[in-house]
Amino acid sequence: MKLSSLMFADDLLLFSKGDVGSMMILLRTFSTFSKASGLQLSKGKSNVYFNGVPADIRSEIIHVSGCSEGAMPFKYLGVPIKPSKLSIKDCQPIIDKVLERIRNLGTKKLSYAGRLILVKYVYKTLHSYWASIFILPKGVIVKIEAICRNFLWSGGSEFTKNPTVAWSKICTEKKQGGLGLMNECLRNKAAVGKLLWWIHIHPDKLWVKWIHSTYLRTTTWGEYQCPSNVSWTWKKVCKLRNELQQAYSQNEWSRIPGKEYSIRKGYTWLQGALPEVIWQHKVWNKWTVPKHGMIAWMAQHQGINTKDKLFRLNISNDNLCCLCGKEEETLPHLFFKCHYSEEIMMRIQNWVGLVMPRTRDHEWRRGARMTRLKVGILNSILNAVTYHVWRQRNECRHEMKLIRPDGCVNMIKYEIRTKINKQLKGKLSRKDLVWIEKLM
Repeated sequence: MKLSSLMFADDLLLFSKGDVGSMMILLRTFSTFSKASGLQLSKGKSNVYFNGVPADIRSEIIHVSGCSEGAMPFKYLGVPIKPSKLSIKDCQPIIDKVLERIRNLGTKKLSYAGRLILVKYVYKTLHSYWASIFILPKGVIVKIEAICRNFLWSGGSEFTKNPTVAWSKICTEKKQGGLGLMNECLRNKAAVGKLLWWIHIHPDKLWVKWIHSTYLRTTTWGEYQCPSNVSWTWKKVCKLRNELQQAYSQNEWSRIPGKEYSIRKGYTWLQGALPEVIWQHKVWNKWTVPKHGMIAWMAQHQGINTKDKLFRLNISNDNLCCLCGKEEETLPHLFFKCHYSEEIMMRIQNWVGLVMPRTRDHEWRRGARMTRLKVGILNSILNAVTYHVWRQRNECRHEMKLIRPDGCVNMIKYEIRTKINKQLKGKLSRKDLVWIEKLM
């Protein structure tokens, strides 16, 4: 019988339809390698795994090799190896890691911005290694995204608060109105797409040579048709290749000449063209405090639960503004028309020396008196006003506390001045320097 499948590493031998002769050739190869390198095969720590090999041949191979027979499934390099389809249960270690990270950190008191950083740079990277090897079951990705979504909005892994902005919108770039998170299903496909790129463009890799000798012996990668009697993993890879087929140009991934395929490129292609928002620079700029930017971003998406919304959902007994108690509490009223907000805006106007806008859609027009730096700082001040008015509204509603407008303005001034001191670098024009000195 011909040896049709073999995998070897420090502690792993995997045979599929093998025979004793093949094992003897393999052992002689190991012996030659040992003499050349001085490295020895540790038989006591090595296992042989079989697939489709008769019992008598198994026994003889184990006797000749001196290694023990291993049972599937097993873990190798941190990922499960099994002959059948990868299940949600097999991927449970990823979910457990995400849950453990959340429980070990005291994160309930973090702001939305702090939780977003943890979701973006910690929790959603724990499964990146697995996602670059397998097409993960959709149920696993759904669970991970549910944990991250619950953590972002409530600070815990359990569902305790309705999201105010759709997760599909959050998983877009900031210039498209999102928060810069990735859609994990598309990211998983883009990561495995790199394997497709290697099969097509890097035939010198060892595992790619095995792919060509096993599956692509009589055809090319572009014309290959996946048969029904192959493994589920290979079927998934071929299905993804068909999905990415339009991204090929003359049998090659459409790319910048001389540049390699990247997961980011594949993800962007799978995501498609999305419309951009015009307010991204108002909310996200280097002068804005992150927690201020998050509330301003939620306001742009109508994601703030004002009392007019709560009243329509029968959550609130009335729809009157918590700060003035006279008119319906809507976003325009709360931030621009309420007498409490107006008092704050008047004091801010005196501070910056400019007339502050009365709508969220106001666009600062750059000119001789309105430099890029000035526009950025003014937008950050508006975001700070939005944040602190919303904070005072919540304290008034839930704790029956409300500080005076001048006290709120003092907090805004302190946070903006602190941010300016941290971000101010390089030379400034004379007009910018005079204006900032007045602010400070």
